[in-house]
Amino acid sequence: MVEKLPKEVATTVLLAIYRAGRMTMSEIQQKTKFSTITVLNHVNALVAAGLLAEEKEGVFPKRRIIKATAEGARVAGLLNMADRSLFSATELIDMGAKAGRIAAYHEEIASMRKVNVTKEYLIAELLLKGVSLLSGGLAAVAKGLPEEMAEKRVAVQAWSTKLEANYNEGLKRLGTNDYNGAVGGVSRALSDFNGSAETLKSVRDRLNEMKLQELANYVEFLSPNITHKE
Repeated sequence: MVEKLPKEVATTVLLAIYRAGRMTMSEIQQKTKFSTITVLNHVNALVAAGLLAEEKEGVFPKRRIIKATAEGARVAGLLNMADRSLFSATELIDMGAKAGRIAAYHEEIASMRKVNVTKEYLIAELLLKGVSLLSGGLAAVAKGLPEEMAEKRVAVQAWSTKLEANYNEGLKRLGTNDYNGAVGGVSRALSDFNGSAETLKSVRDRLNEMKLQELANYVEFLSPNITHKE
């Protein structure tokens, strides 16, 4: 696979450790091909920055074991996704925005239920918006999955397309003031979407194996057990 990130020393060192889980200083040098002094200086700088942590073995030769901190793993996870996925920087930002809108949708639904809002049109429209956002989120995931997950990309895109069709049908019903029909369509769409659970779980698990943690978390966020919690 052609790596897309420039070979900056700090980035390369951090990613190598993140992908391996934990490494000795000699392992880092062997993996990155940088000189011993270059690795030493950058590891020390990343430790000082709070992105790496070290521990020493209790027995001879008492090697330094280096691993990512929680913040280092978060930063490295984003770098890893930018490097290994097919997303552009703009698409990664857009994905984050979609996640924020879906979260806001859940909060809005919960708030409406608490105050017993009964405006049929508003509720139907909001439910349909949720289906649309879910469809868009799945489409974004499908577009950015690595090449070796092409088969999974097709499956995820199929679920996105199906939800989009449900959304368009709901809009037609909403346009004729058939609020019950629109809400019923949303219920059927989400019920059908339960069938995506195994596919999305396998996608998430594979992304975790590839250390694409941020994307795996996003898939988990879109999965039926999360999107249906309200």
